[in-house]
Amino acid sequence: MDAWLAAPWPAPEQVPLRQQVLWVLAQHPAGLTPGEIASQLGLTTSLTRVLRTMAHAGLVQRVTAELYRLDAHRGGDRYHALEA
Repeated sequence: MDAWLAAPWPAPEQVPLRQQVLWVLAQHPAGLTPGEIASQLGLTTSLTRVLRTMAHAGLVQRVTAELYRLDAHRGGDRYHALEA
């Protein structure tokens, strides 16, 4: 547990929501619904507006009305750039 607390990454509350969404979607290549993403992040609020904005910016791909995933051609590259 001490190693976890001493880890070099920031606490979840210090990471922007968009980055957290990208991390979750990177773990689920087939995509997730806004509700599933919120559940993975422990949120009780809707992420639909955030995901639509991210899709418009090219960070994620809106597959269907309720399914989003990393855009392998655009968002995937931006996701990896945000990791650095």
